[in-house]
Amino acid sequence: MSVIQLDIDDTLIRTIGLQAIQEFMESQLSFLRIRYLGDKIAQAIQESGFEHEKEVDKARLEAWEEYKAKYMPA
Repeated sequence: MSVIQLDIDDTLIRTIGLQAIQEFMESQLSFLRIRYLGDKIAQAIQESGFEHEKEVDKARLEAWEEYKAKYMPA
C-alpha cells in the first residue's frame, strides 16, 4: 500500500474536519477500486465469449415459468 500526501485548504479542514475528509477520500478510493474490478470482470467476460445476456434471458424465462406453474395454475 502507498501513502499519498495532499495539500488541503485549512479552511476546509476547519469547516468539515480532518476525519470527514479522510472518510470521504477512503470511500472515493473504495469506489474507484470497485469500478476498476468491475471493468476487469466485464473485460474478462467479454474476452471469454460468454454471452451473459442470453444466460440472463434464459434464467429469467425459467424463473417466470416456475412462478406461473407454482402461483398461477391453469
